[in-house]
Amino acid sequence: MVGIELVHDRRTKAPAKDAAKAMARLACERGVLLLTAGTYGNIIRSLVPLVISDADLDEALDVVEGTLETLG
Repeated sequence: MVGIELVHDRRTKAPAKDAAKAMARLACERGVLLLTAGTYGNIIRSLVPLVISDADLDEALDVVEGTLETLG
């Protein structure tokens, strides 16, 4: 499992709950399932199977990167 914490500002670390929800929704629309988690709902969790191929992992990471760019 990998977790990514989304915050509005690196200095204040204010949780970005809405951005996490939007990222999970956009990724799902693009074929990658992500979960939101954490006390503030601003953590994105990815549960990647151990048998994932390099090509599938690259494709999923491209989707995650694209969603971050879209929201950014």
